[in-house]
Formats: sequence, C-alpha cells, structure tokens
Amino acid sequence: MIVFDLTVLVTSFVALLIAGWLFVTKSLYSPKERRSIVATAMFALIFAFSAMILELIVCEVTDSLDIRTRKMGWKVDMVMLLGLLLVVLPFSHILMLVQRKLSGFKAVLISGVILSGLSLLFWNSTWLAPALPAGAKDLSKYSMLEAVGRVGALGLVLVSVLSGYGTVSVPFSYISLFIRPVEVGEISAMESQLQQATVSKKQKISKVEELQEELRMKRANDDVKANFFSKFVTAISSVGVRRILQDITNLEVEISSLSSLESALQADIVDLRKQRYKAQISRTMRGHVQNLLGYILSIYCIYRMFASSKALVVGEDTSSDPVSKTLAFILRFFSGGSLRLDVQAFSQYLTLAFVGFISITSLRGFIMHMQSFFSFFRGARTSSVGFVLFLTELLGFYTISTLLLLRRQLPEQYRATVTDAIGGDLEFDSYHRGFHAIFLLTAIVSLGMFWQQISRRKAEAMDRLPSYIIPSDTKMKL
Repeated sequence: MIVFDLTVLVTSFVALLIAGWLFVTKSLYSPKERRSIVATAMFALIFAFSAMILELIVCEVTDSLDIRTRKMGWKVDMVMLLGLLLVVLPFSHILMLVQRKLSGFKAVLISGVILSGLSLLFWNSTWLAPALPAGAKDLSKYSMLEAVGRVGALGLVLVSVLSGYGTVSVPFSYISLFIRPVEVGEISAMESQLQQATVSKKQKISKVEELQEELRMKRANDDVKANFFSKFVTAISSVGVRRILQDITNLEVEISSLSSLESALQADIVDLRKQRYKAQISRTMRGHVQNLLGYILSIYCIYRMFASSKALVVGEDTSSDPVSKTLAFILRFFSGGSLRLDVQAFSQYLTLAFVGFISITSLRGFIMHMQSFFSFFRGARTSSVGFVLFLTELLGFYTISTLLLLRRQLPEQYRATVTDAIGGDLEFDSYHRGFHAIFLLTAIVSLGMFWQQISRRKAEAMDRLPSYIIPSDTKMKL
C-alpha cells in the first residue's frame, strides 16, 4: 500500500514538473530569446513542489493516502522547497550576475561569499523573526520552523499586495461599464506609427553601418599615407574622423530612442486589441454573465475590506473554519432551525472544494501577475534568465506564506497537520494581522488608481468628440 501511495505522489510530482517546464518555456521566454536550462529547471521544481502542497492538503481532507506517506511527502516537500529558496536559487542568481565580470572559480568563490553575507542578514534580521505563541519554547537557530517563519514574513507582503490588487481589479475588469470601446481606426493609426518608427530605425541603422565603413576606409588610408605632409594630412583627417564618430554617437542615441518608442507602441497595440476584444465579448451572453459576476465581486470586495478592517480593530474568530460557519448560517436562515445536519461531516467536502478553489485561484492569479510583470519588462534591456530566477523565488515565497494563511481556513482536525509540516507552532495571528493591514492599504490604493484611470479614460473619450456641433436652429434654416 505504501509503495502504491509513493508511486502516486512521485507520478503526480513528475507531471507537475513537466507542466511547470512547459509553462516557463511557452510563456516566459520569447521564441528568439536565449533560454537557460538551469533557470527553467528551477522554475519547474518550485512550481511542482508548490503544487504538491495543494495536493497534500487535498489528501489530508479526503484521507486518500496512508498517513505515513503523507507525513513523508510533507517533510520532503518542505525541506526541498526551503533548500531551493534559501540556497540554490539565490546562489544561481548571484553567480549569473557575478559571471558578467568574472569567470571560473573566482566567480563561484565571490558568489559564495555574497550568499553567505545575505544568509547572515536573513537569519539575524529581528523584524523577520517568527512570533511564538505564549508558553512555547524558543526556536533553535536555523531550524525549519524559523526558516518557514522568516520566508513566510517576506512572502506575506507579496500575498497581501496581490490579494488587495486582485480583489479590486477583477470587478473593474468584468463590469462592462468600465470597459473602454476601441475602434479599428485607433488600432490602425497606432500600427501606422509603429511601422514608421520601425522604418526610421532601420534607415538609421543602415546609416550607422555606412559611417562605420567610411571610418574604417579613412583610417586605412591614413595608415597608408606616409610622406612629408603626413602629419598635416593626419591632423586634417582627424577632424573628419571626429565628425563621423559624433554622427555615429548621435545616430545611436536616436536608434535607442526609436527602440524604446517601438516597444511602447507594441505594448499599446496589444493593450488596445485586448480592450477591443473585451468590448466585443461584453455584448455576448458570456459578457453579460461576466458583468453580473463583476457586480457580485464588487460586493465581495466591499465585504473583504470591511472584514479586514474589523479584524484589525476587534480581531478574528478562530474557533471554527469559515466553511462550517457559513454552512451553519445558511441552514439556520433557510430552514429556521428545522433542518438537522451534521455540519462538521458535511463541511469536510465543502472544505475540500473551498481550499482547492482558494489555492488554485491564488496560484493562478500569482502566475498571471508574474507573466504580466515579465511581459512589461520584456522590451527593456534585461536578462530573461534573471527575471525567471527572480520570479521563481517569488513563487516559492508566495507558496510558503499562502500555506501559513490557508491553515486558518481548515477545520481544527487538519490544522495540526500543517503545524507539524512546518516544524512547530507559530503565532499565526500576527501573520493574519499583517495580511489584513497590507491588504487593506493595497485595496484602497488600487481603488484610487482605478478611479484615476476611469477619469482619464472619460477625459480621452470627451476629447474624441467633435469640437463643433451645429445648433438645431441653424439646421432648420439650412
């Protein structure tokens, strides 16, 4: 039985590893970019271990695997995930940066020294120290519990910001009232500007190549000439050389500006096409459903902000999980207390669906934000490999902090499993308070940003209106 359970876990891990590999190669790299096997493997491993945490939680709720197999899976998953996050990934990223200046053993040595300094800073920063519940023993240095607590404190900021922004942005993206109508002519005009910028850039590149060829010929002729007037001729030709070099410098500056303009126009065209597609979808049945869902999520957004404010002021009720409380409230409301049901037994299956929904949507939302973040900087002169390593690190931190926050959503009998998996008990209330504070601040700031964006779009729409309208009495006379 244990062999079969281990086979199931290993098979699912390999499938998740392949899925992560395919995602990073298809989504985070463009076809012409240089790809790193190390960076791709790192992302695939972190993705697989992160998704395995969700699978293990599902196994706990459904009691589908042997308890010894689950404990072994939790232990291996947490150890490997922390090892990748705290040692392998930082060293790979530092080594990649150092190898721009050094090579060989020197690069490895310098990278090791830098990683040691950063590790000391990580382990000795007091503001990252995990909080212990009253009466608990002090943490031993470099223990798994302390590592989870410190990584969770860093990932908490990322989870809170993404949750606050996502809670506000989803209603705005679904409600048709906030969808900007885009005409075909607007996209055509932007594509025409892009074409002009591309042609001008190619012309300037050709001009630079001509000047460089002219410069090589002039220098070759200067080397051949060696007579009585060589110094005089060299002095005159040096003036021409300086002029050519100055022209090349000016053209390279213009080419750089055109490249930036080209990237900006490409991003604007992609955004306009997305807006037009959303406007077309909003007129269909799917769009009407999304519009209704947007209003429902708006109510949920207000509820989340109110709940976070309440949690910061008066605290939270941690005696039961939200699924059991919601199910009991619905039964009391609709049956008036006449319907008898074992809430704890029935809520187990609802908890499974609820936890799966939260985990999958959270991980999906993070990957989508990560992909948008990566695409935003794609036009810049940055290393794609470096971005993959950096975003892989964020994914791992996001997973650890989500696990700490997700623990409260589970019934009491399953919380002990998560506590044992991370190496002990922590003051989880401090993480939730930090989450609510950052979430509320991010949601308020996001509301202000979206309101400003809507006001700007209204102003742009007014600017597109005709500047002169013939009065009605004038039309009658005509």
